[in-house]
Amino acid sequence: MSALSSTAALPLITTPSIATAPTNGIPHELAARFADFYGRWREQRGRDEFATVEDPELTRWEALNSELAVLQGRIMSCQPQTVDDIVLQARLCALINSELWTDAATVEAADAGARSHRQLLENIAASSGAELLPGVETISLA
Repeated sequence: MSALSSTAALPLITTPSIATAPTNGIPHELAARFADFYGRWREQRGRDEFATVEDPELTRWEALNSELAVLQGRIMSCQPQTVDDIVLQARLCALINSELWTDAATVEAADAGARSHRQLLENIAASSGAELLPGVETISLA
């Protein structure tokens, strides 16, 4: 028997771990978890806009940012299968970089890369008829 006809002679093929491989589509429970998170994020922004000093240590924002990091890892590891999946990923990216939409100094100082990033995310949402950051007042690019 030659080495080519024997499977024993084949090298061991390594495959990526199932835990780190992209999944097909964003699971509904994960999309629902993001929707719940987005609502709480907007509520916290609303409290901040009214200058309500309930959390001078910013512990609420720290908790929200930690949760967002976990959601980012889970959602972005999914291979989008639908337009809704792509919009959800665009919305997540916009939320992570929300200053590009909500902070005048950041919008004004944005370089070409940041502006292109913002425009791409806005185009993704617009092409599907969705609002990128629903219920959030945004600052236009100049």
